[in-house]
Amino acid sequence: MKNTLALAYFATAILVLPVMAEDTSPLVYEGSEGPGQGKHIVFIANDHEYRSEETSPLIAKILAKHYGFRCTVLFGIDENGHIKAGGAPVPGMEALKDADLLFFYTRFMKLPDEQVDLLVDYFERGGPVVGLRTSTHCFNGQKGKWEKLNFNYKGEDYLGGLGEQILGNTWNKERGQGHYGGNHQMGGRITPVAEAKDHPVNTGVTQMHTYSGAYSSQPPAASTPLLEVQVLNTFEASDDINAQKPIVNAGWARDHYVAPSGAKKEARVVYTSYGASEDVLDEDARRFLVNACLWAGGWEDVITPDLDVSIVGGFDPVPYTTGAFARQGVKPSDLAGWDSQVMPAEARIWGVGDSSEGMVSKLSRALKSRPELVKKLEMTYPEFDASLYQSEDKKPKK
Repeated sequence: MKNTLALAYFATAILVLPVMAEDTSPLVYEGSEGPGQGKHIVFIANDHEYRSEETSPLIAKILAKHYGFRCTVLFGIDENGHIKAGGAPVPGMEALKDADLLFFYTRFMKLPDEQVDLLVDYFERGGPVVGLRTSTHCFNGQKGKWEKLNFNYKGEDYLGGLGEQILGNTWNKERGQGHYGGNHQMGGRITPVAEAKDHPVNTGVTQMHTYSGAYSSQPPAASTPLLEVQVLNTFEASDDINAQKPIVNAGWARDHYVAPSGAKKEARVVYTSYGASEDVLDEDARRFLVNACLWAGGWEDVITPDLDVSIVGGFDPVPYTTGAFARQGVKPSDLAGWDSQVMPAEARIWGVGDSSEGMVSKLSRALKSRPELVKKLEMTYPEFDASLYQSEDKKPKK
């Protein structure tokens, strides 16, 4: 009897293990043909606000499907195995051991030392990197061994932490960047810097509209400014320029960084201050990021003005907001395959139906500029009361 039970248990375990492995393993898009064959790009998506968990798999699918790269996407993961928008550990960092390029989209991370060790190892070997938006302030509150990686680290041995030393900038108005324009109110018109229009990363890039607006970014010394942004008076694309906001930088390239050990590494770096998932609805926004990956990885011979940057599968981005709007209950495996949608349409949107004052305030700021989304939420969620977010006393203060 005991042997029978043991065999039954063993058989059940065999059946269950593959499902568990699928649900807990990193998301991988494996390209079958193209110039990226044999090359591995690792994406780290772990920010609290701008939906890196949507932008990153979209760009990964494009590079894998159209150009043959193997793309591994790592997310912040909660205790239930679900993708968490920022503030969670990032399992699977071992993928960095054989990575040829890192696509880095993070904000205010605080990770276990063993995960940071693997990230640091990548930079110590001089791996190239493409960084987006809040990655300049990628660590905050990291204690002990890797405290020097925090964005507000003041020690001269690694001033400004990983963001400043690797990407060239941190969240600091005097020597880095700060807010410029208004979230959910003012969009941005991004164009190549005239002097860099012939840089490989700008190939085929003319003008893009970004919903994430602008940062007042300051390019680091010994870098090549690539993009500049003009703040608009409108959230959507228009010719209504905000004359009170002069054009500022929106991205650069450079050929070196300082690893956490203090060693200077010859490695290609591209940074841009846009990257919210709604931004990459714009074809030129996708084109710049794909070009950036190809140039940073040393594959610039592949770049042409008409590279295919079409969306693979479905893409239905939600608004950027901290503490609201992220899709809930999504596992990395839910995004597998070319036909999958980023994110799944059936995944519930965080905050809808929550009538608490704090949540209403968060949602109101985003919904005010997105009337089409209001209509969609009304159709999808019977409990959604649009009037709650439109009443005068709930409108966000300017």
